[in-house]
Amino acid sequence: MSTTPFAYRFINRVRLEARIREEMVAHISGGHPHQFVAYDWGPDTFVFERDIWRLRPQRASVLIVPKTRLVKGMSGSGYVMTVTSGNHSVAAIPLLNGKFWNLGQVPKRRQSEVMTSWVVCGNLVDSGVELSQRVVDIRVLHAADEWLHSLGWPLHTVVIADRVDTAMEFYRSLGQEWRIKPLAWTRDEMELALRASRARIQSALVYYHSVKGVHLLSFSEFSRLTDLAAHDFTAFMVALDELVKPPENDRPCAMRDPRFRNHHEIELFGVHGDKGIGQIVPMIEQLHRDLASGACTRDDCLPRLARITNAFRHALENPGLADEQSDIFIGSVYKHLTGEIYRGTQDQIAPAFDDRKTALPGATYIGGKAETHPGADNRTLAILNYVQNQLSHGERIEYINIYELRTDDHLPLGKGPTREIDFKTNRRPVGMRLIEKSLAQHGTDYANYTLVRVQAFQSLGVAYGDHHLLSRHDGQSGEVHYFVRQRYAGHAFGSISPNRFQRTDCEHGVIDFPEAVLALAALLGNAAAQSLAVKRYAPSERRVRFGDGREIIEFGFNVKHRSEMPVGVRLCSVRGTLGWPDLDQTQENLDNCFDAYMLAFATVLKAFWSEHSVAVTLREARDYFIDGFVESTRALYWNYTSRREAFDAFDPDVRRTFRFQKKWRFALWALEKQQTQMPELIERFDRFLQELPETPPASTSDNHDNA
Repeated sequence: MSTTPFAYRFINRVRLEARIREEMVAHISGGHPHQFVAYDWGPDTFVFERDIWRLRPQRASVLIVPKTRLVKGMSGSGYVMTVTSGNHSVAAIPLLNGKFWNLGQVPKRRQSEVMTSWVVCGNLVDSGVELSQRVVDIRVLHAADEWLHSLGWPLHTVVIADRVDTAMEFYRSLGQEWRIKPLAWTRDEMELALRASRARIQSALVYYHSVKGVHLLSFSEFSRLTDLAAHDFTAFMVALDELVKPPENDRPCAMRDPRFRNHHEIELFGVHGDKGIGQIVPMIEQLHRDLASGACTRDDCLPRLARITNAFRHALENPGLADEQSDIFIGSVYKHLTGEIYRGTQDQIAPAFDDRKTALPGATYIGGKAETHPGADNRTLAILNYVQNQLSHGERIEYINIYELRTDDHLPLGKGPTREIDFKTNRRPVGMRLIEKSLAQHGTDYANYTLVRVQAFQSLGVAYGDHHLLSRHDGQSGEVHYFVRQRYAGHAFGSISPNRFQRTDCEHGVIDFPEAVLALAALLGNAAAQSLAVKRYAPSERRVRFGDGREIIEFGFNVKHRSEMPVGVRLCSVRGTLGWPDLDQTQENLDNCFDAYMLAFATVLKAFWSEHSVAVTLREARDYFIDGFVESTRALYWNYTSRREAFDAFDPDVRRTFRFQKKWRFALWALEKQQTQMPELIERFDRFLQELPETPPASTSDNHDNA
């Protein structure tokens, strides 16, 4: 199998099959000469920098543009594709100025419009090509994408590098969100992205090249200029020219040439505000002019360069940005590389459910028929088959996107236990979301035990959703069981944004919203009663499973308060159900059980209250919690007593080693005691609530595997 990257195999194919234009074009860009050759292949023309197929730079620049946008009045469907070293202007300027044969005749007044609206920029990488949307219309980007596919580029070799909302929405509607470059969420993945983005233009300087076309020059890389000036003055002058020497076409120098928002072709990374363009760039420009005119000698250059470097250091927004190995540098550069810096996202990638999803190959549906993507694994194929089998007569899938929830740094993509399915059919105005999760143990017996626990307590009124148990063969360990359920709407407890407990008042601005805090306290009581009823417990850790992010809080609009408030709670995890280890139906065991659970409940409530103590008192939070606890217990007990015979007689076909029957009978007996001994339970809760410190330890929320 060939080790040549696909992109260069394609270039070699063009050189072999297309008709070469006899004359070669020479052009000077940034003071460096370049030679170009062109190949006509049907209606399309490919312009390659000479020997690009042999040199193979790490991130060769690519331009793709319809021919009709380069020559007024031209008709047809042909494209021009350029591949060059350096930045995109190496090909863009001669192409738009008519220097490339007869390919472009764009008036100067329209060149900027054509470049921003019709030219798709990209870079060749090992896996293929990364296309950046920047500000072009999504239809222009997709047309270029489709053109590449028509030439034989497989789906996985064309990656959409820019996570722009319009691109996300468009490719999601095709079931191809996996083709948009995913965000990293571990330091290793960020470092890999940083290494892949490192690129030179013409000089010895190495930049971090972002999807927006900005070359980020770090402080440590800028500091290399001092060594170059001392030991290789020619290379130093080439680098200085690259930074601040204006090109011959009346454009500004690279450090002043606008690229995206307020960033430029070359940007001093990490410099606070306008200090770069207002203070440091003029110092570099003056040094360049003085060296060119002879006003500054080679020996005088070093002290001036030291002053510029010192100014760069002092202008950094954070001293840690001077160290390329620091967490703040890696995280900050990564946000610039991906364009997330322009989206107003949080300073760090949060470990919430939606932030840790990575899209996987699946299928594109055309007329309800699936076209499976290369790389779709057996697990994905089983999911697609499941969704297809759930459709009603005449219902057709419009799109499906499948995601893996990343929870472990050491698990490779595709091996995680949890996936999400986001799909839409022609019968639904909006999409539906499902969760697919592999079971903790292999084998039919454990699978049946899991499903029995869900459905038994669901019948009692516990807020478990419908679970569908499925199986597949993975080709290694035989039959693998997993379940599919609907993804619950809402937010995991412990990951709810503080603004959910605030509202805007016309007179006072943003103020606390005590009603929302108390409503959530009541829902915590509701969830606590259910957790006690199902005996959610982790024997190996000897702890009650509560307040760990498995309680999903649903928000809805409240007419009275004219705002969204907590309105419901769901339990999203079966893990730990029937987990209390002692099954003796004695008061002593019951006291131990109630002590463990009420202490856990009091700890969670007090921690929650401490975050909102300005808005409500502890007594208020306690009262609402108890109201929710009592109400939920009463409802569960009523469901039990209304069909006591059926619940007592329930004896499913579950392997005896799981002791389901004994656990089930203990849970029903304890539920009755939960109702009849409510005053004692409340007394326990109040005692623990008072004994706990004012600022209890932070919850060990494991909230990134939920929803």
